[in-house]
This record gives sequence, structure tokens and C-alpha cells, in this order.
Amino acid sequence: LRRLPPLQVGVAPQRAEAMRRLGDLEMVAADNRSATSTNGTAPDYNAAVARYQDYLKTYSNDAGNDRVLYQLARAQEQSGELETALKTLDRLVASYPNTVTLEEAQFRRGELLFTLKSYPASEQAYNAVLAMNSQTAYRDRALYMQGWSRFKQAKLEDGLHSFFGVLDGKLADRGDEPLENLKDLSRGNRELVEDTFRVMSLSLANLQGAESIGAYTKTDARRAYEFRVYQQLGELYIKQERVKDAADTFGAFVRKNPMHAQAPVLAARVIDIYEGGGFANLALDAKKEYVGRYGVASEFRKANPEGWNKAQPLVKTRLSELARHYHANAQKTKSSSDYQEAVRWYRDIITGFPGEPDTARNHFLLGELLYEDSRFAEASVEYEKTAYNYPQHDKSADAGYAALLAYAEQDKRAAAADKPKLQLAGVQSSLRFADAFGKDPRVAPVL
Repeated sequence: LRRLPPLQVGVAPQRAEAMRRLGDLEMVAADNRSATSTNGTAPDYNAAVARYQDYLKTYSNDAGNDRVLYQLARAQEQSGELETALKTLDRLVASYPNTVTLEEAQFRRGELLFTLKSYPASEQAYNAVLAMNSQTAYRDRALYMQGWSRFKQAKLEDGLHSFFGVLDGKLADRGDEPLENLKDLSRGNRELVEDTFRVMSLSLANLQGAESIGAYTKTDARRAYEFRVYQQLGELYIKQERVKDAADTFGAFVRKNPMHAQAPVLAARVIDIYEGGGFANLALDAKKEYVGRYGVASEFRKANPEGWNKAQPLVKTRLSELARHYHANAQKTKSSSDYQEAVRWYRDIITGFPGEPDTARNHFLLGELLYEDSRFAEASVEYEKTAYNYPQHDKSADAGYAALLAYAEQDKRAAAADKPKLQLAGVQSSLRFADAFGKDPRVAPVL
């Protein structure tokens, strides 16, 4: 028989495609095993790695090897071979600078380098991602991790530039609602923002604290969320039990932005911090400053009506606390100055919140204070207002009767020429008491 020519071993295009697809199939199988594994064992990507390596040996000059290198690096990374995966990615970005996977490859290089604690090289990889100026999901993460790479190198100021860049993209024009109330901020983005605030606060705390914030918030977009930066830094100080630094941070924002809608919120935190830290005198001073800054007659009311409305419940609470504090002090010390201070705060709460359910009771307490301070003429006026200028309440009759006692005390101390006028006023008040509270057991003796 005539000898046939030897078989020519050619490299058919179909064979290359088959080898590549075999690697991909092994990759998918490993991914599936990893997703369904319940015993916590590391996934096995060795078969996929071997297939891709065989392909690269056989077709070392193929124009599509960038895709194979990309898959190989991913398989190596999933297998825990981080340094090997990094070398593969280095080869990919060096050999194929125009590959469609360049952005992700650089990002993954950054991640691997960061994990391996090569922070300067990690920063450069993230810089390469950001230099592409794309608007993919990698950009935000690269900016965030660029900041972390700088933070790890103690380049705190540079790191803050990166972190503020992250917030620019997530919090611009978001208003002043709490982060958890921002419905159009996805869970992933919310977590990114929260983590960014945490590392920013650590950076600022290692610089000049609140004094360092102003250098980064010079644009309108950043000034819109600036209060959050102060807020987060203050909360970090509280966790670190740095009470004064926390109060100073919240106070710094209030002094810088007195008319901002969030200024009352941060000012209230100053009071909470001092009270929580046991600094009673500082808390008292902060309460006085608060009601003066955000009360009914404040400039804040004119500048920011909406913010003022939100602040009023806290204003009322602080006024009540001040009034009761000085009332209790006056009863202990019998000092006229303490009585006067308590009267001041009761008057403020009565005029500032005239329609509130507890205003009548506060009015009664004002009469009590004036009576205790022997200011009987003023006391009789306030008692009568309490008794007759409000819908009947639990102190109406007591206030009407107390007014009569106040007239009697005035009569004891009055000059002879003044007594008839005082006695007539007392009689008129007695008749008014009897008409208003006919079933009160004190009516008959009064008459």
C-alpha cells in the first residue's frame, strides 16, 4: 500500500475557542460550587487555572489573550493566590493597555495591593482607574479606596480630598434629612457614605478636629452637607469619651452657620453632651444660649421659619428645665436673684407658648414664685390670669383663691391711704371667685 503522508497537526481556530470555553466552563462550575457551599471550605478553581494556563502556553500571541488573563487572574484570586493573581493582572495591564477590562483590572490590582499592604502601589492603581474619568461603579469605590490608601500612608489631608469626593457624588442636593431617611440612596450607597464618614472623622480627629473641616467645604455642594461632617466628628468624639471636643465640634458648626436649619439640632447635642458628662453648669449655660438663639424673638425665626418651627419643641423643653431649675434653687436659697431668674423663664415660656396644654400650670407656678418672693401685687395679677383667662383646669380654683391671699398680704403691708382701693379689689376678686367656682368648699368662708 502506498504510504499516506503524515498527519499535519494544524492549529484550527475551533480548537482555540474550545480550549478557552473549557476554561470558562470550569470557572462557572467553580463559581457555582462556591455559591452553594455550606461547609465554609475554600472554592476549588484549580481546574479553571490549569485550563487558562494551558491556553496561554499554546496561544501565547493570540490577540484575545487579555480576556484569558482577566479570567485567570480572577480564578487565582478566588483560590486565594493573591500575589499570583496580582502578577497576572500586572501582565494584563502592561501587555494590553487598550483592553476593555482595563478599568476593572486596575481596580482589582488596587484591591489586591491594598490587601497585601502595598499602600503606595495601591494608591497608584486607584489613580489609574480615576484617570479614566468614567462614570461606572468602579469610580466611586476607587475614590473611596484611594482615600483609604492615603490614610494608611498617613497622608490624611490627601485622603480627605478623596473622601469628600465620594460624598460629593452621593450627598449633593440631598437636603438635611438623616441618612436613613434618604429614600433614593440605596443600601450599598448608604453604607459607603457611612463608612466614608467614619474614616473622615478619624482623619479629622488626627488633624485639628473641627478646625480642619473648613478647608474642604468651600463649594456650595459641600456646604450643603457640611453639617453632617461636624455631626459625625462630634459623635466620634463622644464614643472616644472626649466630651469637650465633642461639644466644641457641634458648637463650632453653630457659630459658623447660626442660621442653618440644622444649627438647632447640633446646638441641642451640646446640651445633651454636657448633661451626659455631668457638667451641670455648662449644660445650664448651653440651655440659656439655646433659648436665646432659637426662641420666639430670635433672628433665627426670621431667617429660617421652617427650621425655627422644628426647633420650638426643644426650646420649650429647655425653657421648662431652666424655669424649674431656678424655681428649685430659689426655694432652697430664698435668694431674690434666683426667684427673678425663675420668673424670667416662666414668663418666656408663657408668652412663647400661649396655647400649649401646660401653659396654665406654668402660669400658676409663676404666681407661686412671685408670692414666695413677697411680690404680692404681681402675684395677684398672675393668679387671676391663671384662674380666669384659661379654660378651667386643675389649678383654676387654687389660683383664684391664691389671688385672694395675695390681696390680703398686700392689705397687711399697705399704707392707710391705699387700703380702701386694695380692699375693693379684694372684694371684687372674691365675688369673681364665688361666681366661677360656686361648688368649691372655700366659697362660703370667702363670702
